[in-house]
Amino acid sequence: MNKHYLKIFFVGTILTSASGFLKAQSVTNLRMVDTVTTVPGRLFNTGKNSSTAAVSTVFGETLYQTPTPNLTKTLYGRLPGLTVAQGSGEPGYDNANLGIRGIGTYGVGTNGYNTYKIFVDGFEVNQNYFSYLAPAEIESVSILKDAASLATFGMRGANGVIWVVTKRGKIGKPTIQFQARTGLQMPINLNKPLDSYGYASLYNQAISNDNGNVWTPRYSATQLQAYQNGTGTNVDWYKQILKSRTPYSDGDLTFNGGDSTARYNVVFNYANQLGLFNVANTDNTSNEMFKRYNLRTNLNFNMFKIFEARVDIGGRLEDRKSPNYSSNQLFTDLASYPSNIYPVQTNGRYSGTALYPNNPYGSINGLGWASTHAKVIQGNFGLREKLNFITPGLYLDEALSVNSYSLSSYNKTATYARYFNDVTTTTDKTTTTVASAQNAVSQEDWKQITGTLGYDRQFGDHKITSAIIYHQSDFRGDGLFGYIYHYQNIAGRANYNYKNKYTGEFGFSYFGTDAYASNNRWGFYPAVSGAWIVSNESFLQNNKALSFLKVRASVGKTGNADSQSTGSLSSFGSNGRFLYQQYYLSSGLFYTGNGTPSQASTLNPLFVANPDIHAEKSMKYNLGADLILFNKLSLSADAFLDKRSDIITVDNSISGSFGNNLIFRNLGRMTNKGFEVNASFTNKNNELGYTIFSMASYNKNKIDYQAEVPTAYPYNAQTGRPYGTPIGLLATGFYQLNDFNADGSLKSGIAIPAFGKVQAGDIRYQDLNNDGRVDQTDVTAIGKSVFPTLTYSFGGNINYKGFDLGVFFQGTNGSSVNTLYASPTSTTLNPQTVAFVNNGNAFPIAQGAWAYYPNQGIDTRATATYPRLTTTGNVNNYRMSSFWMKSGDYLRIRNAELGYSFNAGVINKLRLSKLRIYVNAMNPVTWSSLLKNYHMDPETYSGYPTLKSLNTGISATF
Repeated sequence: MNKHYLKIFFVGTILTSASGFLKAQSVTNLRMVDTVTTVPGRLFNTGKNSSTAAVSTVFGETLYQTPTPNLTKTLYGRLPGLTVAQGSGEPGYDNANLGIRGIGTYGVGTNGYNTYKIFVDGFEVNQNYFSYLAPAEIESVSILKDAASLATFGMRGANGVIWVVTKRGKIGKPTIQFQARTGLQMPINLNKPLDSYGYASLYNQAISNDNGNVWTPRYSATQLQAYQNGTGTNVDWYKQILKSRTPYSDGDLTFNGGDSTARYNVVFNYANQLGLFNVANTDNTSNEMFKRYNLRTNLNFNMFKIFEARVDIGGRLEDRKSPNYSSNQLFTDLASYPSNIYPVQTNGRYSGTALYPNNPYGSINGLGWASTHAKVIQGNFGLREKLNFITPGLYLDEALSVNSYSLSSYNKTATYARYFNDVTTTTDKTTTTVASAQNAVSQEDWKQITGTLGYDRQFGDHKITSAIIYHQSDFRGDGLFGYIYHYQNIAGRANYNYKNKYTGEFGFSYFGTDAYASNNRWGFYPAVSGAWIVSNESFLQNNKALSFLKVRASVGKTGNADSQSTGSLSSFGSNGRFLYQQYYLSSGLFYTGNGTPSQASTLNPLFVANPDIHAEKSMKYNLGADLILFNKLSLSADAFLDKRSDIITVDNSISGSFGNNLIFRNLGRMTNKGFEVNASFTNKNNELGYTIFSMASYNKNKIDYQAEVPTAYPYNAQTGRPYGTPIGLLATGFYQLNDFNADGSLKSGIAIPAFGKVQAGDIRYQDLNNDGRVDQTDVTAIGKSVFPTLTYSFGGNINYKGFDLGVFFQGTNGSSVNTLYASPTSTTLNPQTVAFVNNGNAFPIAQGAWAYYPNQGIDTRATATYPRLTTTGNVNNYRMSSFWMKSGDYLRIRNAELGYSFNAGVINKLRLSKLRIYVNAMNPVTWSSLLKNYHMDPETYSGYPTLKSLNTGISATF
C-alpha cells in the first residue's frame, strides 16, 4: 500500500511549503512552529486558516547541511524572496550580502543590498550577531516580505525583516544530541596569471605597441628560452603563498527537555576554520584563523497557572588571527607581481625591488600577526501574565533584551629586509617581533524593552487574535561603532477569522526615531490584509484532488529611517544621520591685515541642513495563493509591488554655483515588482521515500526619479533604469589598420574619440548622437544591473533502508559583472583583466590581444578578443564600456550529501535513539560563462576566493 506524506509548515501567520527544507529521512514530519510568538503581537500563530501574510521559512537542520561557520552562507536558495551574494571567502570576514525582494530603494547599505532588519527571538540585532549564530541554536529563520507581516515594524520594515527563532525546550524525556563534522576546504577557482614565458612574450608586444608599432622587444630570445627551459626566474606566487586545501571542523552538543513546570534547551557549539595561506602557526607567524564558541540557554517556567517566564541567554566568543598584512592587498600583490621579477628568496633572504617592494612570501612570514577577540552576549527576559480571571484570552507580556558586543585586538609586529639580485647590503632592516595590545577597542550596547497587551478568544465560528505593543530601543557604541540610535514604536494587530474560511487583519505602527527634527520624528504606518480558504467552502469539501486552496492579499505602508544615500557622510556623526542639523568642517586658512598678515582657520558647511528631512515611505501590495493537490504536491505563489517615495537624495539638480554640492532632500522615487513561486512533491512507498522541490524569485526595479546631474540626452541617465545598471560606452569592436590615414589620424567619417589619440587595436565605440565625436554624451546602459533579477533553486532527496541522498542546486540570472574593476563597488582597475598597467601582470585573457607583427609571425587582427597591449595607461580602452561587461549568471551545486542512519538493532545496543553518518560536498560544481571563459568566479572574482569543501560527519541522539 502506498503512503503519501504531506509537509506543511505554519510560521507566524503564513502557510509555506517545505521545499526540501528537511532531509529525506524526515519527509513524514508535520511541523507547527509557534515559537515565532516570542514577542506576542509582533507575529502571532493564527494557524493556516487565519494567515494573511507572505512569509518564507527555513529550519535550522536544513541550514546545518552547509558546512560553514557563517550563517548567511547557509541561506542560498532556501527562502523565496531572498537574494544571497557571496562577498569574500576569508575566514571570519565572509558575510554574504542579503536582499529581501531584490532592491526596493537606491538608498542602499554599504554591502550593496538594502538595509533589512534582523530580529532574534523578537529583538533587533545587527548582522554580525546574526551571521555567527550556529544552526544548532536555530529553530527557524523567516523573512517577512509584505505589508501584512511588516505592519508592526514601522520605519524598520520597508526593506523586509529577517526573523530568527532559537530552539526551546520541549515537554518530554530529556534528550542529548551530539553533532560533529570535519573536512577540507579549497578554492572554487584561482585565476592564475601567465608564467614568465607567457608574461615576457606579451610584454614584448606591449612595449612594441608603445614604440610606434616597431618591434622593440624587452626580452630577448635567450631570455625567453630560459623561461621555457626552467633556467630563468619563474615563480608561481599563488603556489608559494596559498595551500591547495585547508581544514574545517565544528561540533555541537544540545540538551533538551522539561515538563509542564519548566523546560530547557542548552546548546554548546564550536567551529574552527583555517585560511589558505602557506604559513606556519608559531609565536611569530600565523595563518588566517577563525574560531568561534557559542553557548545558548533558553529556559521557560510556568508558575501558579498564571505566570509564564522566559530566560534566554546567548553568548559567543570569536577569535580571529591572520598575518599582519591585509589579505586584500596580498591578493592584489599576487595578481600584480609577474613571475619573473625575482626569486622568493636568495640565500635565505627575501627578494624585493622598488617597483615590487612587498614580497608576498615575506608579507605573510616576516611582518608578524594580528588578532582580534570579540565577546557577544544577548540576554532576553520575559514574563507573561494570563489575565483569564478578568476575561478569557486576555494576557499581558513584558520583555527586556540586553545585547552587548566588545572587540579588542592584540598584535605582534615585525619588519623584514629586502634584497635585490643577491646584493650583500640593503637599507631595509629586519626587526624582531614586538607585541602590542589594545583592549576594549570598540564596544556597543543595545537595550530594548517590549510590553504587550493581547486578547485571543474564540466565540463559536468567530476567532479573534489581537495585541497592542510598545517597543523601545536604545543603541550606543564607541570606537569602531561610534554612533547612537534611539527609537520607539507603538504597534498593534487585530485578526478576525470566520468559520475557518474568511480572515481579515489590520495592523499598524506609530513609530518615532531620533534621526529627524521633532516635527518629523513620528510616522503612522497602517496595513490591511485578508484571506479566503476556498477549499473550506461546501462546494469543494468532497473534491479529492484539491486538498487545500487559499488566496490572500495585503496592502500597507512601511517606512525606512536608515537611508544610506548619505553614505558620503559615513565617517561623520551616527552614519550620516541628523541631516536636519548644521555641521561644519575646518577647511583651511585665511589671512588678514597688511604687512605681516595674521592667519585664522576657516569653517565650511559639511552639508546644507534640511529641517524637513523625514523617513522614506514604502507602499507595499501583495497577492498570493497556497495550493495543495492530492495531499502530495504543494505550491505557493506571490506577486508584489513596492512603490517607494521620499527617498533621501542628494539634490544634484541644484546648480553648483549654490556653493555646496551636498543638499539632501526627500525627492527620490522607485518602483520594485516581481513574483515568487515554490513547490514540493513528497511521496513514500514502503521503504522508499523521496522529495523533489524548486523555488524561483523574480524582481525588477526602476528608478523613477533621483535628482541626478542633468544629462545631455535621456539615454545618458540612470533615471528610468534598474538600480545598479552600468552606464558607459557601447563597444563596436577594434580599430583596424585601414581606419587610419598615413599620418595616424582617423579617416573621414569615423567618429573621433575624446579620450586621446588611438591606434589600431584600440576599442572602438558607438557615436550615439552622431555628432562625429565619442565622448560622455554617448554613454548609455551597457549591461544588466549588478543585482540579479532571478534567483532560483531546485533539488531532491531520496531515502531507502536507512540510506539517504540529497542534492541541492542554486543559481541566479539577469546580472552583469564589470570585469574592468576589482569589485562592483571599486574604481580600482582589476589586475586580472588590465594587463601591464601600473607595472602589473598579465592573465590568460590578454593572450587574445590585438597584434600585428608579420615578421615575428604575429597576426591576431581577425581573431582578437582583447585590445592591443600597452605598458602605460590607456584612457580610451580602460574605461566603462560594454566591452568589459560579462554575464554574472551561474548555477552551482550548493550541497550534495550521502548519509546512513543505523537501524534500531544497532542504536539500541549503543543506548542511542538515533545515529547517522554522512559525507557532504559544498559547492562542488559551478556552471558559469565567466568562470569558463575568463577563469573568474561570478560572485567573488577578485580577492580571497570563494570556497568549496568535502566533509564527513556524525549525528547521535541519546
